[in-house]
Amino acid sequence: MKKIAWDVYMMLRPYVSNIVRIEFHEVTKKAIIDAIANPRAISLSMVGAQLVRRIEDRWIGFGLSQIVQGKFNRKTLSAGRVQTPVLGWIIERYDESRKDKIYAVTMTLSNGVKVRLSIPPDKEEFIKALKAMHRNKSTDVEIKVKVTKAGEAEEELNPVPPYTTDALLRDSANILGLSVEQTMAIAQELFESGLITYHRTDSTRVSNVGISIAKEYISDRFGSDYFVGRAWGGKEVGAHECIRPTRPIDSDDLRNLLNTGLLQLAIRVTANHLRVYDLIFRRFMASQMKSARVLKERFKISLYLNGVNVHEEEVERVSKILEPGFTKVWGYIEGREYQELTPGEYDITSIDYIKKVSRTPPLREGDIIAMMRERGIGRPSTYAKIVDVILKRRYALVVGRRIRYVVPTNLGRQVYRFLTEENKEFSDLVSEERTRIVEKHMDDVEVGERDYMDVLNELFNEAISKGILRENVIS
Repeated sequence: MKKIAWDVYMMLRPYVSNIVRIEFHEVTKKAIIDAIANPRAISLSMVGAQLVRRIEDRWIGFGLSQIVQGKFNRKTLSAGRVQTPVLGWIIERYDESRKDKIYAVTMTLSNGVKVRLSIPPDKEEFIKALKAMHRNKSTDVEIKVKVTKAGEAEEELNPVPPYTTDALLRDSANILGLSVEQTMAIAQELFESGLITYHRTDSTRVSNVGISIAKEYISDRFGSDYFVGRAWGGKEVGAHECIRPTRPIDSDDLRNLLNTGLLQLAIRVTANHLRVYDLIFRRFMASQMKSARVLKERFKISLYLNGVNVHEEEVERVSKILEPGFTKVWGYIEGREYQELTPGEYDITSIDYIKKVSRTPPLREGDIIAMMRERGIGRPSTYAKIVDVILKRRYALVVGRRIRYVVPTNLGRQVYRFLTEENKEFSDLVSEERTRIVEKHMDDVEVGERDYMDVLNELFNEAISKGILRENVIS
């Protein structure tokens, strides 16, 4: 956006001298009026950082991509300083997932409660009996389940911060089952329709306007005692905010307004639009509500085969919500799935699921986004694009329906091996550490601590020394 503003500035500069930039992060009347009332000059340091990013992508990314295309004789292939280490994560996690296996078992007890357990593969006789029960085959063995209480404690639960781009993409994938590409497309339309703030952000900061929206909704629906205004964001400064609704209208109200024609939007609102909006709305409102107090209980589940204890496992549940707080709007709390579990001895009425799986499963799309944020490579505006490119290049595939895992292809392995093992001069350019260093250089340029031409000269000389560029190539 900074580079676009600079390009527009340069086009207008021959005809007018008084050129300023306005910035708004939600498409609402108030935000636009406020932006017009508070214009500012073009930030040359921000433009410089954007130039470094774009030129580096062309020198390193495009240069490596041409080399990869020539090696594999396929014009559809690509490489890059962010894309390649992310592909490495996918490969590494998938290989790890194939090593340490257990049996994931979901069973229904005679009291109707379902429990999920992890059985080691060395319990061969027991697993054989469970598989037979899963196939509804008669068996001579007797299996009993004993549930005993292992402890309890009251605990205060604090709400999580409002959404940043990576957190939204992760939850949308894991909770709603939407791909990162789908989520970003929906968020873009919600933003353009004036329903949410800008969706490409790594800030959790909440403005005074956002806090006032939360206060109005929470006080009206639950009472003023439930409202605890939080600015979040720590020491963050600047205009960027979290992803939040622009009005105190929840998804039910939004649906009713659309159905009655009282609110008309330029987009066709689908069920997925409402689901993503609902996720954003609830997460934001929860972040502005008081903490919850719950009672957590630990249970030991013991499995007996013909009277012999063959497996024990502990589970934890939220047995009682003592003070609901933010759980009034946000119900995604670990331990809620065992609400009905109570001590006792039970039979197994059915084995609903039994499969050999990894203790460490392959990465999901949302996991990849979270790792990019945690490890400091990529930007909110590129998180979804990086994953999308890896999938479109057929370096990896998404498998599974209920839970969508990303697994590498043979092509992805070959390209990654070529860039990191077969050519050591390239491996430095696409390493995770190198990517973090380049991101740091861009941050330094943006805050005025480094000159963008100095950074570009370093990148250019390195690209030449590695054989990525010829000396007579400037762009």
